[in-house]
Amino acid sequence: MLDLTLRYQAIPDDAEIGAVESLVRARGAHLTVARNADDAPTYALIEGADAPLAATLRSRGAATVIESPVIALAVFPSSPEALPGLLHALGGPGRPAGVTACEPLRDGVLVEWDFERTTHEIVLGLIDVELARVRAGRRTELLAPLPLRAWTRIAAAGLRAPEIGPERVLEDLLVRAHVAL
Repeated sequence: MLDLTLRYQAIPDDAEIGAVESLVRARGAHLTVARNADDAPTYALIEGADAPLAATLRSRGAATVIESPVIALAVFPSSPEALPGLLHALGGPGRPAGVTACEPLRDGVLVEWDFERTTHEIVLGLIDVELARVRAGRRTELLAPLPLRAWTRIAAAGLRAPEIGPERVLEDLLVRAHVAL
């Protein structure tokens, strides 16, 4: 089974989301959509997909199909002087291996990466180093829905509790046991 990310450049309408949801449900997968501001891409996470579903979604051409879950953040530095450094560090030739996109967005930067290849600590650490060069702070917005294993990996790292994993999240265990929340 695959987890896929769909990246829509424009906000998809309800008919598009409905069509994708029908395809996803027919294959026994699960869809989560995060609709973002007008100028930010819209992301959808499909958990439990298979290769034929990925091929069908790719052939529709409505969205870019990324064959892994991605973390997509909009980073807004408190100083515009930080933007060139961020774009170069996250999108230039020395960028982290898992970064799949880095582009200007409003007064900030959109950075997208494969969390299986590059940890959030690396990307956020690099952002903070670049911001420190111009003594800037940041505001961030999560743009893409994340699978549970990403949330638990982030929590485990932040809390320094490696035992935290998807198999220990009560809400998920209740859903899997078909207990109404």
